[in-house]
Amino acid sequence: MFYKIALIILKVLVFVIFDLKVYNKENLDNIEGGLIICGNHRSMIDPVILAISTKRQIYFMGKKELFENKFLSFIFRNLGAFPVDRKGVSLSSIKNSLNILNNGGILGIYPEGTRIKTGFDEKNAKSGIALIANKAKVNIMPVYMEGTYKFRGKLKLYIGKEKDYFENYSGRLNSEKYTEIGIEILKDIYNIKNEGMQ
Repeated sequence: MFYKIALIILKVLVFVIFDLKVYNKENLDNIEGGLIICGNHRSMIDPVILAISTKRQIYFMGKKELFENKFLSFIFRNLGAFPVDRKGVSLSSIKNSLNILNNGGILGIYPEGTRIKTGFDEKNAKSGIALIANKAKVNIMPVYMEGTYKFRGKLKLYIGKEKDYFENYSGRLNSEKYTEIGIEILKDIYNIKNEGMQ
C-alpha cells in the first residue's frame, strides 16, 4: 500500500516538474518473471523516473550511505530499496538480489555505481550484475536516460529489450568473463538511443 501511494504521488510530481517521454514502455510492461534492469545514472531522480514508467514494482539496489538517515532509510526500504557497499563484496545485497529475482521480481541496478555525466567508459563496468544474473538465471534489460534535470526540462527514457548475456558462454565463468559481460551491458545501455528507438 505504501509503495502504491508513494508511486502515485511521485508520478504526479514528475509530470509536473519535468517534460518526460518514455520510449518502448511495452518492452518492460510485457515482461513476466525475474529480470534485472540496468541503466546509466545521471541524477538522484533516475530510479523514480524508472519506477513510475512501469506497471511492475522495481526493487532498487542503492549505496549504503543513502540508508544512514533513519527517516530516509524507512522510506527507501518501504519502497523496496536495499543498501549495497560499493567498496567491497556485499553478501547481504547479493542475497537480497537473488531473493527478489528468484521470486519473479524486477531488480534495478545502476552498473556504474555512481552518477556519471561523461558518457560511456568501459572502466566503469562492474562484474557483479553479470554474476547475479547468472546465479538467478535471468535476462537483463538495458535502459537509457537523457535530458535536462531542471523545471520543465525535457527528459527521455529509452527502454531496451531484454537480453540473455550468457547465450555465448558455457561452463563456469570467472571474474574476467563477468567483467567482459559487464562491459557489454554498459555498451548496450549507451547504444540504446542510437538503435532507431526515437
